[in-house]
Amino acid sequence: MADDDDVTIWVSEVWKSAQHHEASLRLSETRAAIGRAMPMLTGDFTRQELSVAGGLGV
Repeated sequence: MADDDDVTIWVSEVWKSAQHHEASLRLSETRAAIGRAMPMLTGDFTRQELSVAGGLGV
């Protein structure tokens, strides 16, 4: 993302495991939040999976 890009939104999530993430998607609160956000989103969606090597607060 370039510094002059004022339309791209990056969302980062940290999950203990893929199973924890999948379980969160079954929660009614999560599904409601996604439902509220989707109408505001356009364009292509991409996904990257990374492994955390360390850091504070993770």
